[in-house]
Amino acid sequence: MAGIELSIDFGSKYITICQRGVGLVLREPAVAIVTKVREHYEIREAGYRAESLITNAIGGAKMVSPIREGVIVDDEMCKLLITFFLKKILPNTIFHPKVSAVVSISCSMINSERKAVEKVLTECGIRDITLVESPLSLLAYTQSIGGLFLDIGGGKTEVATETTHGISSACSVNIAGDAFNKAIVDNIQRIYGIKLGDYTVERLKKSALSFYANDEGKYQVSGSSTEGTPKSQIVSAGDLRDAVVPLVDNIIEVVMSVLNTTPPDLAAEILRKGIFISGGSSKIPGIVEYISSSLSLPVTRLEDVDNAVALGGLKFLEDKSLLSDMLGVRLD
Repeated sequence: MAGIELSIDFGSKYITICQRGVGLVLREPAVAIVTKVREHYEIREAGYRAESLITNAIGGAKMVSPIREGVIVDDEMCKLLITFFLKKILPNTIFHPKVSAVVSISCSMINSERKAVEKVLTECGIRDITLVESPLSLLAYTQSIGGLFLDIGGGKTEVATETTHGISSACSVNIAGDAFNKAIVDNIQRIYGIKLGDYTVERLKKSALSFYANDEGKYQVSGSSTEGTPKSQIVSAGDLRDAVVPLVDNIIEVVMSVLNTTPPDLAAEILRKGIFISGGSSKIPGIVEYISSSLSLPVTRLEDVDNAVALGGLKFLEDKSLLSDMLGVRLD
């Protein structure tokens, strides 16, 4: 049986998988509901189906998120989750195909964290694993010769300047979608004395958060008061924006820091073409314009911000000289 080649974006909030010759085959939240059967755990639901049950009663089961801020925090649960996802996309045959993968990871991963990813994926049945920093996958996605890439994900934001010879300067910070949610929860509680749940604040962020200063829409939300009783409240887009702007300003400072340590020739190229931005938070209305204005640089949102990293990893499988040129790594 012919081997199967995968590109896996090992993200904090989502696992995204592309298959060579097929394209995007899976994008699911990196969460699962598990129950203990005798001495081991079994997955009851995972991905979107598990996420939809977060606010509902799940009996004796528990919700697990084995990847946080791009790092595996629970090897056993991560293995269960990845195995569950692989079963959804791999053929159900007696003889298992050989599976290899290019795996996009955070550029800040230390050696022990990289080894943990390799160990888990090997135990899931993937035999040939090539780890690639996610900004390199974004470079492959754009088919650019170099530039500055800003990826605002769920748990981390990655900033890197790079060329086809590799990363020049990079930084990864734990300021991203999850931090935005927490800031919104804290601000609404401080102003109105109402605590919002995870599902509510995520929905509110996606529907109401805007970086346009003239957006003053009003939205009704429900949560619990400081006394623990149910409470509804009208909040404004400005309430959300005020909570998140300081965090985005911190990201902008990181971008400036990375630019300051970038060689002059590459910095000149970035000045000419600007910044490429991706990640779910790049879809917030007005955030591209806000970052562009703050840095006095053009900012271009990638075409498929959610899947760009995994699709970029797929480029390495389709043109196996790319990684060799960047890192000296040869794909068989």
